[in-house]
Amino acid sequence: MDRSSEFQDLVRKYLNSLYNYALVLTRHVEDAEDLLQESLVRAYGGLHTFDRSLRFKPWIFTIIRNVQIDRQRRRRVRPSEAPLGREEEAEPVVSTESPLYSIPLAPEDILVRRETVERVRDAIRRLPPLLRETVELRDIEGLSYGEIATIVSRPIGTVMSRLYRGRNLLRTYLVESHQRPGEKGVGVRSDGL
Repeated sequence: MDRSSEFQDLVRKYLNSLYNYALVLTRHVEDAEDLLQESLVRAYGGLHTFDRSLRFKPWIFTIIRNVQIDRQRRRRVRPSEAPLGREEEAEPVVSTESPLYSIPLAPEDILVRRETVERVRDAIRRLPPLLRETVELRDIEGLSYGEIATIVSRPIGTVMSRLYRGRNLLRTYLVESHQRPGEKGVGVRSDGL
């Protein structure tokens, strides 16, 4: 298999994940598409450095993250070129092979799942960037602690700490969003009953 075909096959296999990760880093559709395109060009140029004994996904996620860091540095140099208007955040693409994708049987199930998925997505969007990235890589993309540590250039302990804090904050956001306005949560009655 030639280099071009091999690269196309690998990218095609992980395209949804690559796009979703770019979207997590940029938080905007157009920026995610640009980031992904620039990253794929860089990855193709560096394919000869890819160690075939390792997994492709963490390798290319590292490239995407590094390209995003480079893009942010360039923006700091030229802040006046930042676009004024922004669209709402895009919904991540979930492939039919994802464990998050299933076809419920009843319309009530569809509604409950849509509401639940939307609540989780909203909560993930509220996470600080470093925690959001770690939660995305571990819980959505299924990468190991070691792979995440390589991607973010931090020790495994830092990754585990960020994941712990991110999950706890995510849980807090989900509990808050589940309570109705004016509701206080579980408490102890003070009237002795």
